[in-house]
Amino acid sequence: MCKISDTANIVLIGFMGAGKSSVGSELAHITGKRLVDLDELIVRRQVRTIAEIFAEEGETAFRDYETAALESLTGADLVVATGGGIVGRPENWTLMRRMGTVVYLRADWLTLRTRITGCTKRPLATADRSEEEIVALFERRLPLYEQADLVFDTDGKTIFETAGEIWREIKDRCRV
Repeated sequence: MCKISDTANIVLIGFMGAGKSSVGSELAHITGKRLVDLDELIVRRQVRTIAEIFAEEGETAFRDYETAALESLTGADLVVATGGGIVGRPENWTLMRRMGTVVYLRADWLTLRTRITGCTKRPLATADRSEEEIVALFERRLPLYEQADLVFDTDGKTIFETAGEIWREIKDRCRV
């Protein structure tokens, strides 16, 4: 069944560094849809950075804000770039599937490590966490990401290539 024809939304999931925000921006551009970056939405609503939310209230509070932000999205013609941990709550899967087509941006660990190294905006990949801890988090989430409607590998591809592949596949499947 082609959900995109019902809702016209595309929901991007994947681990930190998979390219959800970057690919989402390009995908919104080529489709004419509006990009909603959930992390940016949370930052605007909370008037704090994600790192500050994690430091002041912890991950559980951030995940609550994330679910609330996802629930607040209504309408069609959206590209939604989610946070990497959104897949951890079953209620988020229900919301994402109701919204539209869930697309997993898959990359191998070496690619992800290169992309997130030195980034200070990712509270779950800070300097005080070992690489082993981050890899373990990545591996725990993999089976959740794989539940997506569509999976696209991003290793060795540009943002433009990935966005184009996603849109072509959705149009082919759904005859948008």
